[in-house]
Amino acid sequence: MWVSSDKSPRGSIEVLLTDGHTRATLAVARSLARRGISFVALCPRPQSMTFCSRDVKHAVVTPDPFSQPDAFVRFVLELIQKHEIRLAVPITDRALVLFERHRNELEQHTKLAMARSQALRRVLDKRANLELAAALGIPCPRQFRLEDRRQIPEMIRVLGFPIVIKRSGDPIEAHIPNFKFKVLYAFNEAELRFYIDQYCLNGEHPLFQECATGKVHDLCCFAARGELLAVHEYDAIRRFNGSAILRKIVSPSPDLVEHSRNLLAALDWDGVAHVSFYIGKNGQKWYMETNGRFWASVEGSVYAGWDFPAWTHEYFLHGKRPKPGPIALGSSTCWHTGDLLCALKFMIGRGEIPTPGTTPGKLRAALQSLGGFRPGIHSDIFRWNDPLPAIVELWPYCNRAVGLFRGKAWSYSKATHILFPTSPNFDDRARPLTLDNGKPASKKKETGAPLEPDPGAN
Repeated sequence: MWVSSDKSPRGSIEVLLTDGHTRATLAVARSLARRGISFVALCPRPQSMTFCSRDVKHAVVTPDPFSQPDAFVRFVLELIQKHEIRLAVPITDRALVLFERHRNELEQHTKLAMARSQALRRVLDKRANLELAAALGIPCPRQFRLEDRRQIPEMIRVLGFPIVIKRSGDPIEAHIPNFKFKVLYAFNEAELRFYIDQYCLNGEHPLFQECATGKVHDLCCFAARGELLAVHEYDAIRRFNGSAILRKIVSPSPDLVEHSRNLLAALDWDGVAHVSFYIGKNGQKWYMETNGRFWASVEGSVYAGWDFPAWTHEYFLHGKRPKPGPIALGSSTCWHTGDLLCALKFMIGRGEIPTPGTTPGKLRAALQSLGGFRPGIHSDIFRWNDPLPAIVELWPYCNRAVGLFRGKAWSYSKATHILFPTSPNFDDRARPLTLDNGKPASKKKETGAPLEPDPGAN
């Protein structure tokens, strides 16, 4: 059951996979291993899920791509040359950004499993992507481009509350500053001004959108030179921090498929793409975004009969277009760790309703999460013949639980802080800190001046 800690690659390797700590990389690695394709997984630490999988023969620990991007790229280039790697597969947006930034250098030594430069940049830049979708007649949430603080009242009239604030994506050019958050929600004018003061830095403006509510519908696609070759839809029965944790493959909605087809054709897209929409209770639909990479739940697609990782290998390395057969409608998969965390966070009052459209109490929420362990629901991570990745994924949360006792966290607030550290940087629905008088802790008053850096902002 246990795996060797020495997984250093030797000799020629066919494929390189980034981000071995993610569920998507683990799913792609298992798919390639079943087909006997040699690969090496890059991991930020040896305690990564993919590193610990018995299906993974070769894995290496790399410099951190966020804090050491140049060192990471040098490491990748050296590895590609040393082991004559024929195909490099970026798994996350960060890997896509770095590979695009150094595309010319990388393509001198290997092939890249990613769309061409112009298409990829129009997807990574969410503002440009939404503008393209709107030009194609795809319904999108209303947006507002803020250039001066005097426009704030106008933005409120146009968008209404709550206002969604998103970063426009990881910038390709290294000199452009990056926002240290993923999504924020302003529920009133005071919160909106607080976020503008904190995050509108150096002339870089995030996206300001109306809040589109409803059920998320995700379409998993594969295209070749803009032609949509395969698309399936899944229903996110439960979600946690923006990720679908319990999913079921359903018949694709014809209009959403048509929107996806038109968008990928306009992009002249190559490879996998994950296209997301909102559908409101009244049937109104909004386009959310396109992700030009493997989705976290790609294991569900493979389990249902469509092996997107194998298609990617064959297409980018050998030029073979996939010919998808039937997919198993009704096939269900679950990210069990996320399901348990979602229920726990809801029960302690720190999370959203686990199952959209329901109003569960704490006991019912717990029972809903246990429903993900029913027979017939496939696990994203756990395998009886390869259990270690699931154990490794749970280990940090077990350490936090131990920290409750070591830190003598007998108070409710301290216990929840240890289990779920508050951070506005990524997935939590961040709200501004408040002062004793209950007003947001903004340090800067409106001056009517254009948006400029706030010296006190982080």
